[in-house]
This record gives sequence, structure tokens and C-alpha cells, in this order.
Amino acid sequence: MQLDRILNSYQLTRNFKLKNRIVLAPLNIQSALFDGKVSLNDLDFHSKRSKDVGMDVVGSAYVSESGNTAFGSISAAKDEDIPGLRRLSETIHQNGCKAILQLVHAGRMTNQFVTKGHPVVGPSPIKAEHGVVDTPTELTNDIIKQVIDDFVSATNRAIQAGFDGVELHGANTFLLQQFMSPCSNQRHDQFGGSIMNRVKFPLLVAHEVARAAHTETFHPFVVGYRLSPEEVETGGLTFTDNLVLMSLLKQVGIDYLGLSLRRYNQHSVTNQQLGRFSVAEVVRQVVGELPMIVSGQLNDPAHLREAGGDLFAVGKQLFVKPDWAKTLNKGYSEAELFKLMKLPYSG
Repeated sequence: MQLDRILNSYQLTRNFKLKNRIVLAPLNIQSALFDGKVSLNDLDFHSKRSKDVGMDVVGSAYVSESGNTAFGSISAAKDEDIPGLRRLSETIHQNGCKAILQLVHAGRMTNQFVTKGHPVVGPSPIKAEHGVVDTPTELTNDIIKQVIDDFVSATNRAIQAGFDGVELHGANTFLLQQFMSPCSNQRHDQFGGSIMNRVKFPLLVAHEVARAAHTETFHPFVVGYRLSPEEVETGGLTFTDNLVLMSLLKQVGIDYLGLSLRRYNQHSVTNQQLGRFSVAEVVRQVVGELPMIVSGQLNDPAHLREAGGDLFAVGKQLFVKPDWAKTLNKGYSEAELFKLMKLPYSG
């Protein structure tokens, strides 16, 4: 894609226009107050980094106390969070940028210190092999319904706070991905076993959130879904299984799909046949015209032009240099950008 197309406006949906295709990737900077309320540091961070991008995805707002991923995360779990969230959306809007609130439930990827004593839960009582985590309690069907309601309630809070959309965090081994993965989901009911059972929970969340988003707001409001394409652990989530989820997500009302990638042009490691193509190329064939965000080491204009997405999520560069997107108009190389940022460059 030509750089001028990337830097020009983009129509995400019929009533949802972005000033350009650059997205501030969802970053959990862990600077919220002790109770999850938005802090002055949060406002300052997003004020500086939303100036030159089309969309700012605010990273990892937890939907319930049990779902908190880390100390300092932003909360969307209670009505008392709405005023701070409103100040955050207004701060982003002052820069002519769309504000998206990413919603997350940690599932088993947390511990009771972070959840302040609330139970750590997951699809099955299997402790994760990495991270400072507790063994989760298996979610009952009744609590699964409550978690879905928590996502819907958080969506309604985002609407009341003036956000332009929400993004469901189905990546990085959090709860939505845990239901997809045979490593973390070993249930024997309607939510476990076959791929058609394992997709049910994330699809229910996406469907109910999309339904709420399209009925509870009178202004254009989008719903995105971010996912990791596969897991490298033996017996983990495969790219093939995730493609099933992606094809079905397209049908339940989401407005865009975000790919959480190590590198924008990475190839599958769990499907050798599909591994001949980049992940983004394969996903494009599956989701068709559904807008797709690509991320992962998008360090300079050449990478942006090569990446096979509609939108381009940038994290590290904007974290270090808030006005990084301005340099794209000047066509700097990666080495020149690092020099401008006064950082060592390793090639």
C-alpha cells in the first residue's frame, strides 16, 4: 500500500471515518490509580500519542475484579469508573482521534494479589506454565454467563464514557484465548472439546457485545476483536482452529479484526501448508473485506507499505516517540528514525 493512502483518511465502517490508518496499539502502561480509575498519567500519555494517529486503542481495561491482568490496569468494571473514562475519551477526541477501549478478562493469567482476593478463574483448573499466576477455579456455566454480562456492562460503560468503540482482547493467552486453547480448556461440556465447542464462549461474548453496541448507542460505535494467531506450546491453539473463529467472528457483528503479531509478515508455525504465506495474507482470504489491523515491528515506512492490512497498529515507536507518526510524511528510514529518537540502532 502506498504511504499516502496510509496517511490519508480511512472509512472503517459506513459512519466511522478515521483521519489516517495509523493506530496506537493497545498498551497497558499500568499507570492507573490503585482502584483502576484513570490517572493524570493516563491522560497525559494518551494526549501526547493520539495527536497524529487515526485511532487510539486504550489497552487492557478489565471487566471485573477477577479479570484484572496487572496492578495499575484501567478498570471498566464498575460505574464509578465512568467519569475517569469519560475524561480519557475526551482527551483523545481533542486530537481529532477515535477512542477505543480494549476490554479484557485475565482468566487464569493473574493471581489473587492482583484481583484483590477475588477468585482466579479459567475454563479448566489448569495453572499456566508462565507468569506469576494461581491455579484457577473452573468456570461454571452460571459464572460464564456472568462473565459475558461483565463484558456487556463494560461496553455500556464505554458508551456512557463517550468512547467510539470497544476492542475485545482475545490475544496474549487471556480468557477468550484460553477457551480456544486445548492447553487451558479441557472441559467436557458444551464449551470444551471440539473446535466448534471451544469457539462458543468467544463468539457469545462478541455477539452480545456487538448487540449491546448497536442498540445502546446513538452515535457510530465499533466493536473489534484482537487475537494471537496461534500458540507455540505443544498441543496449544493452532492457526487452523483460530481461522475457524475468525470466519465466525465476521458473522456475529464485529467491525474489525486485530492481529497481535510478533512481526507484521510472520508465517504460521503450526500449519506448514499455510506457512508458505504470511499470517496476514491467509487471514485476508478468510475474512474477506472485514477491516484488519496488522501489528508487529512496523518500524518505518517500508514496513507499513509491505504489511498486508487495512490499519497499522504501532506500539513501541509511539511509546518512545509520541510524535513518531509525523516523521512518516518525511519518509525517514528506520535507522534515521532511531537517530532522531537518539536511540542505538542495531540494524
